[in-house]
Amino acid sequence: MNEPYTDCKQHLDDLLALLDLCLAAAASARGLESGLFEADQTGRTPDLTVSADDTDRLLLPRDKESYGIAPEIKRQITLARFHIAMRLEKSAAKDYIPPFEMIRSLFGLDELESFCMLLAFSAEYDRKYEGVYAWLHNNSPDYYPTKWLAFRLYELLFDPLPQDTAAAILTGSSPLCRYLLSHELRRRDRTEISGRLVLSRRAAAYLRGINKTDPALEGICIALRHDEKSYIPFREEISDRLLYLLVRKGFRKKGCFIAELCGEKGIGRTTAILKALSALDMSALKIKLDPLIDMGDEQRNKLLDMIYAETVLTGAVPCFETEQRSEVPESEDGPVIDTRQAERSYTAGRIASQYPMVFWLSPEKDSALNGIDAETLTTELPVLTANERSLFWKSFISADEKTVMSCANRYILTPAGIKSSAGLARVLAGSENSPLDDRHLAEAVRQNNVNRLGGYAKRINAVFTWDDLVVGDEQKRRMRMICDQVRYRNVVNEDWGFAKGSPYGRGLCALFYGSPGTGKTMAAQVMANELGLELYRIDLSQLTSKYIGETQKNVSRLFDRAKNLNAMLFFDEADAMFAKRSEVKDSHDRYANADTAFLLQRLEDYEGITVLATNYVNNIDDAFKRRIRFMINFVFPDPAVRLRLWKKILPAQARTDEPLDLEFFAERFELSGSNIKEILTNAAYLAAAQGTGIKNRHIIEAVKLNFSKYGKTLTNADFGYLGQEGG
Repeated sequence: MNEPYTDCKQHLDDLLALLDLCLAAAASARGLESGLFEADQTGRTPDLTVSADDTDRLLLPRDKESYGIAPEIKRQITLARFHIAMRLEKSAAKDYIPPFEMIRSLFGLDELESFCMLLAFSAEYDRKYEGVYAWLHNNSPDYYPTKWLAFRLYELLFDPLPQDTAAAILTGSSPLCRYLLSHELRRRDRTEISGRLVLSRRAAAYLRGINKTDPALEGICIALRHDEKSYIPFREEISDRLLYLLVRKGFRKKGCFIAELCGEKGIGRTTAILKALSALDMSALKIKLDPLIDMGDEQRNKLLDMIYAETVLTGAVPCFETEQRSEVPESEDGPVIDTRQAERSYTAGRIASQYPMVFWLSPEKDSALNGIDAETLTTELPVLTANERSLFWKSFISADEKTVMSCANRYILTPAGIKSSAGLARVLAGSENSPLDDRHLAEAVRQNNVNRLGGYAKRINAVFTWDDLVVGDEQKRRMRMICDQVRYRNVVNEDWGFAKGSPYGRGLCALFYGSPGTGKTMAAQVMANELGLELYRIDLSQLTSKYIGETQKNVSRLFDRAKNLNAMLFFDEADAMFAKRSEVKDSHDRYANADTAFLLQRLEDYEGITVLATNYVNNIDDAFKRRIRFMINFVFPDPAVRLRLWKKILPAQARTDEPLDLEFFAERFELSGSNIKEILTNAAYLAAAQGTGIKNRHIIEAVKLNFSKYGKTLTNADFGYLGQEGG
């Protein structure tokens, strides 16, 4: 009695010895037999067949004098309980609390619930109890203790039955039933009081001294703890704020406080939480909320109870993570009921009813938290600045300052994205047995880019370089200025402080305008290749919708998905969406203007690079022009530029059977680059079909074909001396 417990086995041995004494006393006592019918010889308990003797035995009053156990046995039980209490007191003085007592304290179990837990655990600990419980159930095939048996034993051996606790156990609302017993379905052919007491695997393992995350939660929950070795100091004011909230709000007894962190996945939300928890030597349990929403109510509620038990047993703070954005579906008649959003709100309310404090990770402020009984504070984690990105690049790659800043300026990535890309770049360099360079980094970023734009955009393979682009010097100069603004955005925006005066996004928007075929699309590819960015052509047909509000939702989804995609968005035929707003004459005009205004707002907030291309610049709304930093006019090339195009487009390996007078064609015909490419391609096919190399007459024929598409007929006279030779 004077020795403290030093491990859980010592305490369990004493508890089970006490239980053995109790069960032995109960087995010899009268009164239990009136609980169930006798089993027949096959071991089956009769369901409806009841004899007159059975009825008399069940309904006649108990013999008060013979019911109960001897005072001496009760005295031994009392001494055994006192023995355990004294050893527990000695253990507490040595700062050791056995798991059984810890779990009682954590879940606030009273004496009846604790006794029920001991009964349930005994069946998991030693098979000898199966036979004992079957016999105490009057030889029925009930090998686990039941609620009925627990209540009868408690009344017989200890105190009067606490009715409130007994009622909670019967309804399954007690902490024991919700969090520690198995969540299996109750048999429909049994009453509540005959329900079995089956301990959950998680609770049974904990009582044995094993405290590991329940395997049933694998894929939904993950336990996390701060790793100081791999930690990179970053936005520590957010961690300090979370620590303050933890101390002030995390341990209150009533109400729930929700600390919501908004931002893209991988931006550092979890890192900030773990850093704050480390100051209190605490851990976190990250829970994926979205799979829970997709479950049925019964399964979801059981998992939420299992998750709560996990946080209590591990002492972890729950962090619920959702990647769903809040959307209010609408029809032409107005808002409609979104059952999934209703499920999210209900789940958020249920979570708030269980915890004193939770963290909530979401891409944006979650409307599911509106209206629930909880105090909520939202903290937004914006996209990293270039200088912040350079901090992570320096940590993950060994490169000079120029390379680091080049990556930081070009690639709009989260810390997780930078870490992943840097690791892949090292693998690529190692596979070639060469030092890490820009080529490996660009390829790694491309490999890690996942097209999150779905059907809204199509990726264009940007393979063209400055040498492939034949445009005027002024156009190239302005394009290089755009690239420079990407490369040096950290210097101007952050080091020199220009970003402080910009309340909106720090992205860059350029407009390429001019006649068809003058090189606008190729120019976008050249810039994307130069900057090491993915190029996505936006499918306008997927954005626009005849239904009111759908266009705005599609635009919102596009720009939300494009965050941290590290891509250049290319709006071809941009005048279709960026057209001038018109005078409102009917509801269609009003909603069309609203779509244009919303697109303008999202374009202004976007942090990345956007290129608009149009053949009709005068159709672009003036409000867009104000937000466009560069407007480059792609004009028809002059004769000198056209000659360069003819020579550049004609492959060096192409077969020619005579000197081609490309100077003549460049001087005589005003053609765009795409027209020249089409003409040379058609001329090559004409020559191949005749079994010869390309000749001037093939080019003449191809030029005539090209002009005929636009309703203009050329004669041999239009080709001067070449026309006479070909005639």
